[in-house]
Amino acid sequence: MSTAKIPLFKKADLDASIGVFFDGFSKVIVAVAILMSTFQLDGSLVFGTMMPGLMLSTVILNGGLWLMYRNLAAKRGDPNLTAIPAGMQTGRMFIWLFSIMLPVYTTTGDGLLAFRVGVLAHFISGLIFVIGAYVVPYILKIVPAGALFGSLAGGAMAFLILQSMNGILAMPLVGWLSLMVLFVIYLGKINTKLPAALIAIVIGAGIAWGTGSMAFSSVTASLANLGFYLPRPFLNIFSSEVFNLTMPFLPIIIVFTINEVVTGIQAVEQAKECGDDFFGTTQPLVLAGIASMVGALFGSPLAMGLYWGYPGWKKMGSGTGYHLGIVVLYAMVSLTGLAAIITAFIPEAVVLPILAFVGLSSYSQAFEVVEKKYFPAVIMASLPVIMDFFVDNMAEGALPGFIAFDAGSAFVGLLVGCVFVFIIDNKWKEASITNVVAIALTLIGMIHSPGLLLTEAYAPNKDFIIAYAVLVVVFAVMHFTKFNQKAHLAEQASEKASSEAE
Repeated sequence: MSTAKIPLFKKADLDASIGVFFDGFSKVIVAVAILMSTFQLDGSLVFGTMMPGLMLSTVILNGGLWLMYRNLAAKRGDPNLTAIPAGMQTGRMFIWLFSIMLPVYTTTGDGLLAFRVGVLAHFISGLIFVIGAYVVPYILKIVPAGALFGSLAGGAMAFLILQSMNGILAMPLVGWLSLMVLFVIYLGKINTKLPAALIAIVIGAGIAWGTGSMAFSSVTASLANLGFYLPRPFLNIFSSEVFNLTMPFLPIIIVFTINEVVTGIQAVEQAKECGDDFFGTTQPLVLAGIASMVGALFGSPLAMGLYWGYPGWKKMGSGTGYHLGIVVLYAMVSLTGLAAIITAFIPEAVVLPILAFVGLSSYSQAFEVVEKKYFPAVIMASLPVIMDFFVDNMAEGALPGFIAFDAGSAFVGLLVGCVFVFIIDNKWKEASITNVVAIALTLIGMIHSPGLLLTEAYAPNKDFIIAYAVLVVVFAVMHFTKFNQKAHLAEQASEKASSEAE
């Protein structure tokens, strides 16, 4: 056992604490603005329940990682060990808001009910996250990247880009300009000490106040939320009404949670690429899932996970103490109601560009992580979720064909993407098996049915069952006859020769 002294907190930890905190808290500002303006939720719920719940999640995740990595540094005798960053995850937060809570609110007109559904979705996601820490590495060996990222790209386009652009263009002077700020910083690759999202919010808010779009009455009203708030249980998410409203969104919850687990695995891989191959993956992921579940039990729909960025914090010289700094910063804004005053200065049109840009980045990422030949599969995998969006946002019956993908669109996109990847690779057996899975999911009501098996709404689309069955047979025949195998192998050899020549 090493006797090396591990510093509790050092100068470089301050920079990392502030950087990671503002990266996450800028998204919290977005969530608060949307919850209070779009869902018309009361400040006592947002600042008195949700924010302390988020604080509890932060204590469990960042506090837990601080202890974990501090112990690891002590065992290794390395006082300069840099901890892997973690905090609130943007992706699932926006999906919960726009693809789960907003449809519930649109249907019921009840903001509190929609919030409860979002919190239950978060709790379920946390449980899936814990399970995923163990099983996702095996899933990644089966599901092609083109299918996985294509389905996620569809969610990004529908719920982040299209939904956000509506609000951005409603206040173009504020929203569009804020979006341009993000484009300049991110796409122009401008190096800034502060997070680009925070800069865009400050500039956009300045424009809003300068043009008279904001009133000081909102700031005055926010003072009423100042106080001291402790986490309190929020257990009414387990009612039958909330459960029934949440179940139709289970495919979305599963698919996007798996994506965030993959993100967490990649965060650890970043450290290994820096030569630090001593970090484990499962334990921090399990901790993130538990943090989410506990936060949900105390009224927070804001998901937690691991962050990318390890190389930057390591280069800066950050240690393990910055996780402790993050806990302190979140405590300051979450337990005092200070977040209410901060958000009172910021209109919704300022924060929506962040959602749109996150969506654009997520959508483009799908084409960056797969080979060019899989682009058609990515596109096809993204379409069902986009179709689902249009069905939910247009007059009933305007696009009747899209309704077929309405139920379980995230799973449908994943299946479609898998089939197209396997077609591109001439893997006929895998394509056949994928259609068997599609039949099974249809029969239990997970896709192509408004309700699950043994529920009143269960009504699977028989035409899809027949279509999938035909494809099972056709692809099986193609596999056993080795259809196009010689030509495909010749093409692969030609591509390999061309690549080597280049």
